[in-house]
Amino acid sequence: MKPLYPLSLAMIAIVACSDSTSPTSNLAARDGKSSGGTFTVSGSLTNDTFTFDDGTFSSSAGSTFTVESLTGGFGASAPNLGSVFNNASNKFIGRLDNNKVNLIVPNGGSAYDISYDLYIIGSWDGNGKQSGKQYGVDLFENSIACSATGPAVATLLRTTFSNQKTVQQSYPHDYGAGGGSNKAGDGAFAINALGYINDPTSHTPQFESYGDTWYKLHFTGLNPCGAGAAIFLQFTIPGATLQSNYDESWGIDNVHIMTDA
Repeated sequence: MKPLYPLSLAMIAIVACSDSTSPTSNLAARDGKSSGGTFTVSGSLTNDTFTFDDGTFSSSAGSTFTVESLTGGFGASAPNLGSVFNNASNKFIGRLDNNKVNLIVPNGGSAYDISYDLYIIGSWDGNGKQSGKQYGVDLFENSIACSATGPAVATLLRTTFSNQKTVQQSYPHDYGAGGGSNKAGDGAFAINALGYINDPTSHTPQFESYGDTWYKLHFTGLNPCGAGAAIFLQFTIPGATLQSNYDESWGIDNVHIMTDA
């Protein structure tokens, strides 16, 4: 939880996608995004699943993960694999705070299908309002770039999450898209299932917060970089606004990526 600081227009801008590249998502039936068509991605080029439980984050097909710091430089490095607090055998990329995770997929094909678990840990502040006070907005973004250093060319998800019961979140709507006044934990697959409410290294005010919320996300779309081009999936915190790893952290798990010719 943190005091509110003004956000720049660049931080709150929504990246628009054309009909030919816009993703579809399973955020909610009322939130279905126009995709310009129905995609069937059979995975004839890439069909990779990452559970991270074996300690690996690359595949024989060439897909691999790296992590960058948003505050201490942008040199990509291999990610740290943490363990879920109440299950040491369940590994995931995390715990992260102001970081960017990159999933590099050499065989982008003409269409993609990606699903993953997102763990929101600690006292995330969602839309930033609480009992008449204001705290900083906690945004999460998942997008696609066409090179390791290139800008995002398609945005799959740009939303806020809240673990504070008195603070609203945007999810399952996009942030700033005409909706997003939802209760903390709305749309979560599970709440307090990862055990962080009992973790002394994670800030969870008792009776006011969830220790963790677990979301299952799924997106499909046409390759915005062009048929056959590599795609660089980015998972990040716009503006590096998270308070600290102790206060607010996150992780990625159970990633499945398919691309089709």
